[in-house]
Amino acid sequence: MSTIFLYEDGHGNVVDENGSPEPMDYIVDQNEFIVETIATHTEYLGNAVPNESSLTYPMLEKPKNEDVHMKEAKPKREYVRYTVQDKVRFFDLKIEKCMTAAAAAKQLGIHPRTAYRWVSQYNACPDGIFDSCKKVGRKCILTKEHKTTVINFIDANPSATVIEVTEHLLKQFHDLKVSRSTVNNFMRRECNLSLKKAEFHSIERNSPAKIEERHNWVCKWENTDMNFLTNCVFLDESAFDINMKRSRAWSNKDTRAIVTRPTTRANTTSILGAISASGLITVGVKKPRPAKKRKADGYISSGTVTGHYISFLKTTLDEMDKRPHMKGYHIVMDNAPIHTHENIKKYIEYRGYKCVYLPTYSPELNPIEQFWAVAKSKVKRHRFLQKDTLSKRITEACNSVKQSHFKGFVSHSYQCWDKCRNRQPM
Repeated sequence: MSTIFLYEDGHGNVVDENGSPEPMDYIVDQNEFIVETIATHTEYLGNAVPNESSLTYPMLEKPKNEDVHMKEAKPKREYVRYTVQDKVRFFDLKIEKCMTAAAAAKQLGIHPRTAYRWVSQYNACPDGIFDSCKKVGRKCILTKEHKTTVINFIDANPSATVIEVTEHLLKQFHDLKVSRSTVNNFMRRECNLSLKKAEFHSIERNSPAKIEERHNWVCKWENTDMNFLTNCVFLDESAFDINMKRSRAWSNKDTRAIVTRPTTRANTTSILGAISASGLITVGVKKPRPAKKRKADGYISSGTVTGHYISFLKTTLDEMDKRPHMKGYHIVMDNAPIHTHENIKKYIEYRGYKCVYLPTYSPELNPIEQFWAVAKSKVKRHRFLQKDTLSKRITEACNSVKQSHFKGFVSHSYQCWDKCRNRQPM
């Protein structure tokens, strides 16, 4: 092991004995901050999932010199809606010109069975043949005024229950008598509302200051050579655990939906990832630090720290170095504290890449957020077997995402630039 002496050059810069810029490899301690690589771009491309078209319509070689026996498909029956004017013309031919039902129907292009049914209805009740047979139900209790009240209340209280909406209507309209089921149907059918899983956003996310920050960020970077779709790699970390399950489950009516899991509380595993529009770049699992590296007071951070992030960053850049066309790419990440350490930007630039920080409170601008959502849904979808490990399931989930989906993730984030440019909330 060689020893390198570093000096300060009098201008605030660190140089080696020859006056060369500071070698940055020393800041990466992969023995202390261990991140196990579980997926790489090379492996992903080798196991790339085929396009959906090739899965849905596989190319089958046509057998040679074999007769193909084809069955004639039954003609699909078409249903035609006839108007009152059609009935008037039909009976005009039948009564005024004394034509048969079949002849009048043939001349007007009406199905014979329909013509015979009209004649039967006419013979039974001549005065009611042109009456609409559509049944008219009871007049709706709730009107446009009620609709406006409901929509305004939901806009102000998105998480309100049907009971709260009903109570609000009864307070606003004292003479109104309506049930909760009627209000529920009215909200879904007339107000075009549906109950979904809520996304909780910070108040700061769409404050005037943050909207202006995103606007300035887009104005800055759209005038450079940075292009989300062609020369960017997106980094972030996420948390997985073995108890991850779908939030909804099936059960018999009037019974609770219960899903068993290995333990009541599971340890969270920190996963670091890097993606681009061309696919997955790297995915790594944070490992505990060795005991000999513990601090004197015995405290060890349970989350991902800057050391782990730099270790993962080195692995990612090593993978990108294998592809010359990726040299000089922009490394895009959010403003989390572990990303903004001064050594992060130094190391990225030392390796020949460019460092880009997204504006704060802007997850929509980072495509990897959508990737994590898809990967987690794949992990949740299948029950854990005894031989399964969380790392194995995460690897399988990440590698199963199609290349076209990665491009879709990036395209969605890139389209959000228009909202930022126009100072719209996200």
